[in-house]
Amino acid sequence: MQMRKLTYTAMWLAVGVALAYLFHLVNLGRMFLPLHLVAMLAGATSGAFVGGVTGAVLPILSFLTMGMPPFPMFLFMIPEVFTYGFVMGVMKKNIFVRILIAVVLGRLVYSVSYYVLGALIGIKLQPLTSILLSFTTGIPGIVLQFILVPLVYRRLQLIFEKGGKENA
Repeated sequence: MQMRKLTYTAMWLAVGVALAYLFHLVNLGRMFLPLHLVAMLAGATSGAFVGGVTGAVLPILSFLTMGMPPFPMFLFMIPEVFTYGFVMGVMKKNIFVRILIAVVLGRLVYSVSYYVLGALIGIKLQPLTSILLSFTTGIPGIVLQFILVPLVYRRLQLIFEKGGKENA
């Protein structure tokens, strides 16, 4: 069982770095949130542990391999993207409800970490400003999450549960 979690985590990390690279190649990474998308799918399909670890490690790997998200933004994203993946894995409700709750909680975690870590490294920002910024900058990515996550999730459910015997 642990080897399966390790394998899925490695797979999701590879997908996340590749997807982030493609999005950042055309300057759409910040707008469409590819790391968030992958963490959500990892959590939804592979569970809270895999989703959380994937979400926490992806911003670090992406920063180290591409410099995106830039410093210090990737620091604020670590707890945020962890939250996305973990929440998607913990909840067993309707996929749209899971996405909604993950987005709200993830963005709130981002706001808090932006405010707290930002204060520690000298960024002066009011709490309300940090909350509003976190919700408004990612609107296209959030819309994409509500479209792609359910579609990919349903397809991956078939592949993972049936051992790939369905026509993918």
